[in-house]
Amino acid sequence: MSKMDMKALRTRILSALVLIPVVIYIVIVGGWPFYIMLAILAAITAYEWVYIARHTRGALFHSAWGAVYLLIGFGACVMIREYYGVGSSIMFLLMVWSADIGAFFCGQIIGGKRLAPSISPNKTISGFVGGAVISAIVGMIFFTVSMIVNPQFEFSIVPILFAGVIGVIVGIVGQAGDLLESKIKRMAGVKDTGTIIPGHGGLLDRVDSMLMAAPVFYMIYSFFSFGV
Repeated sequence: MSKMDMKALRTRILSALVLIPVVIYIVIVGGWPFYIMLAILAAITAYEWVYIARHTRGALFHSAWGAVYLLIGFGACVMIREYYGVGSSIMFLLMVWSADIGAFFCGQIIGGKRLAPSISPNKTISGFVGGAVISAIVGMIFFTVSMIVNPQFEFSIVPILFAGVIGVIVGIVGQAGDLLESKIKRMAGVKDTGTIIPGHGGLLDRVDSMLMAAPVFYMIYSFFSFGV
């Protein structure tokens, strides 16, 4: 990496080290702190989405479906926390974050063919695969630890493997959400949705993967009545 890339990476890491523990703590606490956090996130991302949409052709259309998209995404986050508890919520977040981190580092280290050069020229196929695999590994580790520390679960390899499958799906769908946002930004001719998070751009740039993956994660859990 260049010196500029290393500086940007350090800034991103420092921001993550500050924000991730705060988010996890609020998820654990639940209740009004959790709802207030999501309301703030939803308000900021809605503002950023409208900012992007108004620079596109068909601004009203993109604003409208964007509002529905955000509502479904954040709504799914609430449903995961309320119906499947703290463990499932944290596992979901760790899967999303690990997919993002895994995709970045696998893309940097392995490189190779670009995934979608016309949409996001920095993303590679190796990064896409690496993100999904690391998300699966993190999901399996988290679920294994959950079964060990929680006596109500009997240790079984089947749910562990299932957690890995969910991790792959979350990793793939989350990166698809990232590509969707990149496509909209391309249409609008903007690089970032904002500058609210040092090294990361706008808030929407950080939660785009979560918004796409949350409804899918929730539907899988609902279908299999699965939770930790």
